[in-house]
Amino acid sequence: MANEFDQALIDSTDDFLTTFGETVVYWPRTGSSREITAVVGRDRPDDLDGAPHGQAPRLTITVANDETTGISSDEVDKGGDKVALAVKIGETAQQRRITKILSQDAGMMKLELR
Repeated sequence: MANEFDQALIDSTDDFLTTFGETVVYWPRTGSSREITAVVGRDRPDDLDGAPHGQAPRLTITVANDETTGISSDEVDKGGDKVALAVKIGETAQQRRITKILSQDAGMMKLELR
């Protein structure tokens, strides 16, 4: 059972994502894909870990921490799961790997994509 603060976070998730989010497609390493709503952060290219001269767009998504309406922190397989989204607004969606869980609480989770 969630405490009052956690429940407030869970209750506010849908309104936040509906207001600021866009539809993306989550592709778990195993299982079927599903459309979810995510707030997409499109940052400038950033260095790739382990590649001294490599750069790639650093994307973040904030999603519901829920296996039905978003992505549950329990189901994330960093490096195996992908999300299809437009890297630049208006472009065709591309699949990008989930590389890190950047933060999470009872309501939402922020993920890094590369």
